[in-house]
Amino acid sequence: MKFHALLNLYNDRTFLGACLDSLIGAVDSVIVADGAYKLYYEEYKHYDPTAKPWSTDGSLETLMAFRGLPDLKIIKPPTPEPNAGLDSDCWENQSVKRTALIDAVPEGDWFLIIDADEMLMGDVQEGMEKIYESGCICASTPLWLPGTHEERLKMDWHPRIFKKLLGMKYKGTHWHLRDKFDRIIEDKYPRYWTDVIVLVHFKPFKKQERQIPHQNYMNQLGVRGWLEPTDLGKVLMKSEL
Repeated sequence: MKFHALLNLYNDRTFLGACLDSLIGAVDSVIVADGAYKLYYEEYKHYDPTAKPWSTDGSLETLMAFRGLPDLKIIKPPTPEPNAGLDSDCWENQSVKRTALIDAVPEGDWFLIIDADEMLMGDVQEGMEKIYESGCICASTPLWLPGTHEERLKMDWHPRIFKKLLGMKYKGTHWHLRDKFDRIIEDKYPRYWTDVIVLVHFKPFKKQERQIPHQNYMNQLGVRGWLEPTDLGKVLMKSEL
């Protein structure tokens, strides 16, 4: 049984070093999905017309050169169907991209969902041992948002640590991982909570050229019927994205 870090990446070199450094000695492999979602890419190009659907800011070079990393695997977007209206180098949406990461994990192994603007703090080995012993298949940690006027430490956040089960996938939203029966795992399965591990999120420190396109992207998702959940397990879906 191994523990894998599933890393969502797109032009995130600023915080990537901190993210990778926190994974050294904590996981057995790092699986990276690089590239933009189609809708986000459309918004990002309004701000930077020279943008490409894949990382061009040195993120990939940083990955390849970073010392001490365990096994590294980089996933690219699948070739779209003819007349799908997708750029050949774009992910169709966030659910497709994140499900590709889940698919890369062997059944029975454990994985951590992490973005390139996040890092781990704490004793990961001790925390994971307790999670393994709990009998649960998903676990939550506190989420720390340093430098914000919001609640600085969210103690009860969506689970980011899972045991891989057959048929796991995202559908509609990247918040809720589902089982093979299409049930939201955090609602239907016992969930272990630990404060031995803390997930730190650096989004408030991102530059405006990333903050503005992201907010526009989220607004577009809202127009299409998706609302970001404010509490654990609460989300409105009017249509599948």
